[in-house]
Amino acid sequence: MPPTSRANPWIFFGRLWLGIAYAFMFLPLVVLILFSFQKNRFPGFPLQGFTLQWYDKLFSDGALLNALGNTMIVSPAAATIATGIAFFAAYAFNRFTFRGKTTFLALLTLPILIPPLILGVGFLGLLARIHLSGTLFAVFLTHVVLITAPALAIIQLRLAQMPASLEEAAWDLGATEWQTVVKVVLPFAMPGIFGAWLLAFTFSFDEFIIAWFVSGFQPTLPVAIYSVLVAAIDPSLNAIGTIVFGISCLVLIGLELVLLPLLVGKSEKQS
Repeated sequence: MPPTSRANPWIFFGRLWLGIAYAFMFLPLVVLILFSFQKNRFPGFPLQGFTLQWYDKLFSDGALLNALGNTMIVSPAAATIATGIAFFAAYAFNRFTFRGKTTFLALLTLPILIPPLILGVGFLGLLARIHLSGTLFAVFLTHVVLITAPALAIIQLRLAQMPASLEEAAWDLGATEWQTVVKVVLPFAMPGIFGAWLLAFTFSFDEFIIAWFVSGFQPTLPVAIYSVLVAAIDPSLNAIGTIVFGISCLVLIGLELVLLPLLVGKSEKQS
């Protein structure tokens, strides 16, 4: 008979440790949501009644919501473009051998090795010279440069697992190189592409230092939150944090509803 949790204490301690880890991760979010409905301006326990005034202030002021809107414009677009560039670059590195390949790969990964403060100053000087500083397009361009490297790393790891015989078989069956990329390489790399997009979106959504230098009067959400924190303690930050957390949960649920039937359908076809 397999050992039970009573017979094997390590199972019990493992589950206990897992519960503590999850509590450590999610307890701050629970506290954030509770404080967003508290009457007292200064958060603390015990809670001082229930109110929606911080949400009302958030929607009436509009500064943080506008910043959230800017972020929701920049981050998905930057993640999509960066992931597309990363896929074609990863395919070229995996498929072809050419002079300067190592140097070119090092140049693509260089932005994640340079301190963000130095990158922010450099981008500010460059974009100011071409009259793009202080625009959302400037934030978009800088985010694409910053998040292409981690997306490239994930997609390249996925493509490295693809046998070369798959492409050769497609060519033998009469497929062109472009048809092979679309119908063979792309479906095989899709899990890596999806993971790379999520990672790139997360990096872009949270990025602060470079956006602080180049955003100007169109700040993203991290820049706007920093501006509010510098001025005073505002419980509206708890409200916007709760809204962002709710959006994240809805996106995750939506992805599960979309992807789970596809994965189940594939496994049933294979069986």
